[in-house]
Formats: sequence, C-alpha cells, structure tokens
Amino acid sequence: MDLGDVVVVDHPKHPFYGKVGKIIGRRGLYAEGDPWFLIYVPANMRSFLIPQSMLCLHENPSLAVDAYSHRLQ
Repeated sequence: MDLGDVVVVDHPKHPFYGKVGKIIGRRGLYAEGDPWFLIYVPANMRSFLIPQSMLCLHENPSLAVDAYSHRLQ
C-alpha cells in the first residue's frame, strides 16, 4: 500500500468496517511491520489513523471515489 491508494477497512471489529477511503499519509508504526495510515473517508468527510493490518486495497477504486474526486486531490 502506498499514498493515493484506495482502501477498505476489512477488520470486523473496527468501527469503520466496510468504509472506503484514500491513503493520504503515513504515521509511524502500530506494531512491528504494521504502519499507521492516515485515511481520508469521504463518507465522514474526515481523516482517521488506521493500521495497515486492518486495511485492504479496494477492487475498483475508480467507482469508490468518483463522487468525491474533487475532495481527494
């Protein structure tokens, strides 16, 4: 995962499970080899720190951010 990738929160115990967002930053380590990513979530119009272990790449990023593309640039 890298800056600009569109991701989905895929950990069922996370409060944002199923939310789609875009990686806009990286902030240290959550655990060994598990960095924090700053994720902009358009549905909430905010950014959140979420560990990489709780994220997966979105299958079709063009559909996920099409309505919010002006906010993500």
